[in-house]
Amino acid sequence: MNAHGIHIDSEFAMIEPTAAQSPLTAGFLAHCQELQGARPFPRWSDLKLYELSSDVLPFLAVVDVSGDPATFVYRYWGTGHTALKGVDMTGKPVAQIAAAKLAQIGVRQYDLVLEQRRPLVFIHELKDYGEWKDQLQVAARIPFSEDGETIDKVVSYSNYEEDREMWADVFHRRTSTQGQRAVNS
Repeated sequence: MNAHGIHIDSEFAMIEPTAAQSPLTAGFLAHCQELQGARPFPRWSDLKLYELSSDVLPFLAVVDVSGDPATFVYRYWGTGHTALKGVDMTGKPVAQIAAAKLAQIGVRQYDLVLEQRRPLVFIHELKDYGEWKDQLQVAARIPFSEDGETIDKVVSYSNYEEDREMWADVFHRRTSTQGQRAVNS
């Protein structure tokens, strides 16, 4: 993590949740924090999808977490993801996303949420779904636990529209920095 709260990875940027100023992303993070209360994690049984904004729900994804090493299977894949990516991943493992690079990115991001045991926000490109897809995906990923210890779900809201210029600037600065490091190595 650098001084600006940005984690440098070869394929994505990781932003501290407090830096997420987009109203929908910040609202989703605040809602999950409210569900959590004084517990270590929010509980899946407390999340009521009908309480979420109709702008958030289509871009929600929920993965079930199981095993060691962890596997992640989509329990819920919002219709907005299907429309944008052209695939419905409900009931399928994250590792089976047809765009192999994006499957690896997804698994790595979920692994980081498990390792750090806290909400994280990620930015990555969608080009691997097709050359014409130049969108950035900003994903707020929240760990959930029924027993307060074992993370059994990760609930994510992905933002493709809000604050596009800000997120693109953060992502492309990260890309430039990563590229310079590779050249100087």
